[in-house]
Amino acid sequence: MGRLYHEGVSRLILLTLIGTLTLANAYLYHAVFAPHVVIVESLSVGKGSALLVRIPRGGAVVVGAGADASIVRALGQALPPWQRHLDALILPAPTLNASGGAPFVLERYRVGTLLRSSEQGAPTREAALAAAATAAHTRTQEIPPEAGLVLHYGGLSLPLSASTTPGRYSF
Repeated sequence: MGRLYHEGVSRLILLTLIGTLTLANAYLYHAVFAPHVVIVESLSVGKGSALLVRIPRGGAVVVGAGADASIVRALGQALPPWQRHLDALILPAPTLNASGGAPFVLERYRVGTLLRSSEQGAPTREAALAAAATAAHTRTQEIPPEAGLVLHYGGLSLPLSASTTPGRYSF
């Protein structure tokens, strides 16, 4: 009885080791040979607009947050279920259609940096955004309204705005 038990445990350890090595091999293959592209997707957020910019190796930047919580649903559909981190949330204007959904994003995702227009919006919206950023421990930076937003990654410089054409950009 003891011998059969030890053979079963040995087989289980061997199968676990083979499975782990196979997954590690697939991950390394993907990391080394994955195409170096930046993917820009338009998110369906009802009123307003939002773009999701996916950067190689799992980075993500959101430009605009739409008018309400529909941005969270759109991000949930566009990102893998395990990705709950955004490198940046960029709010190019203080209007409801561009920044109303930002507090909902900050509640549900870890956002590295909140880049927002230095222009002020409605006082209640500004208060909700400040409270959400503080609660999420998100670093906030203001950008001048005349400054153009440009994503620099590798050799690629991609201007970001609501009119950025969705697609794949290689570098």
